[in-house]
Amino acid sequence: MGELAPVTPRERIATLDVLRGFAMLGVLLANLYELYSLRFALDGPEPPGGVLDRLASSFIMVVVASKAQTLLTFLFGFGFAAQLLRAEARGDHVMPIYLRRLIALLVIGWLHVLLLSWVDVTWGYALTGFFLLLFLRSSNRTRVIAAFALTIVPLVIYAIPDAWRILNGILFDRPRDAYIHEYAAAARSGDRFAIMHHHAVLAALWTLGGAVFWYLPWLLGRFLLGYVAGAQRWFDREGADHLPLFRKLFGYGALVALPPIVLGVLAQTGVVGRQHGIAVSLIVAILRQLGLLGQVAMYVGIVVILMQRATWRRLLGILAPVGRMPLTTYLIQSLICTSLFYGWGLAWSTPPPATCIGLALAIFAVQIAASHLWLRWFRFGPAEWVWRSVVYWRRQPMRVAGEQR
Repeated sequence: MGELAPVTPRERIATLDVLRGFAMLGVLLANLYELYSLRFALDGPEPPGGVLDRLASSFIMVVVASKAQTLLTFLFGFGFAAQLLRAEARGDHVMPIYLRRLIALLVIGWLHVLLLSWVDVTWGYALTGFFLLLFLRSSNRTRVIAAFALTIVPLVIYAIPDAWRILNGILFDRPRDAYIHEYAAAARSGDRFAIMHHHAVLAALWTLGGAVFWYLPWLLGRFLLGYVAGAQRWFDREGADHLPLFRKLFGYGALVALPPIVLGVLAQTGVVGRQHGIAVSLIVAILRQLGLLGQVAMYVGIVVILMQRATWRRLLGILAPVGRMPLTTYLIQSLICTSLFYGWGLAWSTPPPATCIGLALAIFAVQIAASHLWLRWFRFGPAEWVWRSVVYWRRQPMRVAGEQR
């Protein structure tokens, strides 16, 4: 039996690192636009702004929103399957490592919530990750069916009139907006203890309030799709063994994604909505979720296809170092953005949409450069190093020390 250890640089799949890099850019764009900038806590509708701002808002809604997180959750499920396959090949017992990995991620997530930002997905990932174990002995067919059921059933629940209000009231006795406004006031004030309190409340409201009936199933469904991809080794040899599949993902994903995008625009403009009845709203919501999966499948397909070409592989490879240290990237994004918009930092007011995109791109460009420089000398990002050292119960080697990069 070999000694269980993290993946080495030689074992890494560059395509997956590139996909994680794209996902981290999308996470920054979406979070800075809506959450870090406190746009979601504004009183009343935002002024429409100029053409550039309207285009920026549409870009976030159509191209980025929910797509980056869907991609990250898919990759999380893929990583779970890859862990099991590696352990099986080496004759190792992966379960203790996996459980410690989830527990450590849960702790990291709550430290992030309390010290930096409630905008945290890691502890939700950790909670949901335990439920993946229920599908350990299931067939891939069962996993796919469960994934789509977990996508559709919560939508049916929330189509019931007043379902959100009733479910949210199980744990919280006031409207959601009241908690949001209190949090925004604390964030603007810069009072760290007040911010910690409201971070914890808002994180719990989002994940354990009404959202527990849709957000955690939503995550698990996407984990399962990634699990299937990992079990079938889609990305072996950078996806070269499954190119026909990735071409289908690109083509069919585009076809599935287009109608819901049109429906989303119609819903946003009020042409289609609840005024047309529960059945219409439910159909629109289901089609939009299926379209979301199709759009992400399209993204995955085109990246894998392009990575087969040397020129594109070099260009896209610029993102790979960010994808090798996604937890560090994520935490630093929180540190930078809260320092810009919270009272403990610069306390900027919510910028226009186009400015948000420009600011996110500037921050990410610095992160790309920093990750390239860091990984010239170190094997892991600093957060990844801490996480792995805790999970494997021993200090992990950090310096590259002549290892092939």
